[in-house]
Amino acid sequence: MFPIQIITFEKMKSLFKYILILSFLGYFVNAKAQEAYWVFYKDKTPKLGMEYLDVEINLEYIESLEKGDFKIVGHSKWLNATCILSTEEQLPKASFIKEVRSLGKYKKAIQSDPFDTASYGSSDVQLRMLGLDKMHSKGFTGKGVRLALFDAGYFGIDTFSCFKKLWDENRIAAHYDFVLDRPLSFDQSNHGAYVLSIAGGRCDDSLVGAAPEATFLLARTEESDKETHLEEYYWVYALEWAVENNVDIIHSSLGYSRFDTLQGDYTYMDMDGETTIITQATQIAVSKGVFVTNSAGNEGDKDWRFITAPCDGKNVLCVGAVDSFRNYAKFSSIGPSADGRVKPEVMAMGRKTSFQDKSGRIMQGNGTSFSGPLIAGMVACLMEANPKAYNSQIFDAIVRSADRYDNPDSFYGYGIPNAVVADSLIKAMVLSLEQLKSDAFKVFPNPGKDRINVVSEILMEKYVMYNSLGEIILSSEVPYWANNFVIDIPELGNGIFLLVLHDYDGKLHHNKWVKQN
Repeated sequence: MFPIQIITFEKMKSLFKYILILSFLGYFVNAKAQEAYWVFYKDKTPKLGMEYLDVEINLEYIESLEKGDFKIVGHSKWLNATCILSTEEQLPKASFIKEVRSLGKYKKAIQSDPFDTASYGSSDVQLRMLGLDKMHSKGFTGKGVRLALFDAGYFGIDTFSCFKKLWDENRIAAHYDFVLDRPLSFDQSNHGAYVLSIAGGRCDDSLVGAAPEATFLLARTEESDKETHLEEYYWVYALEWAVENNVDIIHSSLGYSRFDTLQGDYTYMDMDGETTIITQATQIAVSKGVFVTNSAGNEGDKDWRFITAPCDGKNVLCVGAVDSFRNYAKFSSIGPSADGRVKPEVMAMGRKTSFQDKSGRIMQGNGTSFSGPLIAGMVACLMEANPKAYNSQIFDAIVRSADRYDNPDSFYGYGIPNAVVADSLIKAMVLSLEQLKSDAFKVFPNPGKDRINVVSEILMEKYVMYNSLGEIILSSEVPYWANNFVIDIPELGNGIFLLVLHDYDGKLHHNKWVKQN
């Protein structure tokens, strides 16, 4: 027989305490070790007529990962990667895996004070500073333009007065909560609601948004009560969703700067337009014909100081903040990018900017979170006014219209843009293109898939094809002395392309061609 052990009440208390401590420590260690990672694959299986980026991830790779000791969060076909929750010891290793990388986190700031003006209600100064009052008076208010916002939540937009017209006119085209993987419930963070009111809200005699008749798509990509690595996955997922929903513009008032404790921070040298995952994904969206604007960040008076990703992107319009007197707001993050490019590109009113707050009142706030949606709204108005313009032309015109274009610096960038001047510059660019003879040849089918038939009235020497960024993607000599020929299209995503033909007299002729799978 085993000897009987007498356990006193005191011993039981000690034993219970010991077990509780061990349980707590075990939970803490496991919770701390569970991190989010991107698993990048080496390749895909190409599909005829599809751009490589749009091809789905190899199903065999996913099935292989599903057998591992970790949780799969989701996938990104653009990045050719899977997002997982795992301990460092459990990270997958396989011949088809190119790299496993830890995710990053978002950092944002917002403050608020009272503010009031007249005419446009309290939004008068912030709109007139950009010349948007003149664009609105011409009837250009963003009609027909689809603008996606990425933020932490949109509390109360289903009930507050400044969003009533958006709902009544069916201009909330789509919304999704990528954190909870379901449609938005409008009971999360207030921050996105503030941004939406500045970009497209409308309360007569109180507040008018920068693009008050644009159509909006709303994505929640951040958990406001904590800063987790998963937010980067939510961001990329939302980018793909927005592009698939045919948005024209994406604006975000969030940005990357630092990682969680003990995981390492981004450095200023990482703000080079190429390094961070979020910037890489944003550049893909730009390459697909989406105009991206992003707030510079509120780090100007903090130890970080500089812009945050994805504002470092080469084709991302980065927006800093000024006050109502056009003076630099000291909290606004500064440039340049790590590779020496001017950042932020432009400024708008981000100090004492009017918005509708969480109680439904018209209030005022500070931050590049508030200057950014003003510029995004300006882009929407310019797109409506210039439907034939390319994004690269709109981007260039906004920068060239800024009041410090000839003398940019790291605080103001090129300065405060003017929508009326930008509109004139865009029209001049489009007119110069329109003056090219466009009826010298026909292309069919249009829209088409993987090849173009060209029938020309005159003999052509060569052709050049441009994407929406104005970049050359195809260039070749025309078969000698031919006026009918075929162009085979490589793996390109859906979009609008410009085909320019050169005749033997050195004259240029153009037509637009739409690729549509």
